[in-house]
Amino acid sequence: MIHGYGVNAYAKTQTSAVTSQKQLIVLAYDGVIQFLRRAREHLGRGEIPEKIQCFEKARAVVEELAATLNLEKGGEIAANLWNLYIFFMRKITEANMTNDMAHVDGILPTLKTLRDAWAEMEVPLDDDAQALNRRMPAPEDDHRLSIAG
Repeated sequence: MIHGYGVNAYAKTQTSAVTSQKQLIVLAYDGVIQFLRRAREHLGRGEIPEKIQCFEKARAVVEELAATLNLEKGGEIAANLWNLYIFFMRKITEANMTNDMAHVDGILPTLKTLRDAWAEMEVPLDDDAQALNRRMPAPEDDHRLSIAG
């Protein structure tokens, strides 16, 4: 697993503008959506290595989002997000392997809905929302996502 690769690839130049962990999560969703759209464009132009790279980055970001969940304290919300993230990763992998963008078309609306929900979430997050997050990033591990703010 390459933790943080997709997040770093998308947000490397934007990190200084991120003022909260919530914004980082919104950027992560933006990154997944953007990588999937780019994969479609590369596929349409027959640029297979570039398509593969975009799918791998999209999957890495979703993997990182899943890794931030605290399934013990996050309850049903965390479990539902976990299941969605696993589903997204499977669909991204299937699209990459088969070049069938219908797999992506099926998950983009849900990704956009989740992105918008995070963008609209009030800050600071309450204890229940913070419980979704496994841990705060350590200084040496600042590429990990955290919704605790």
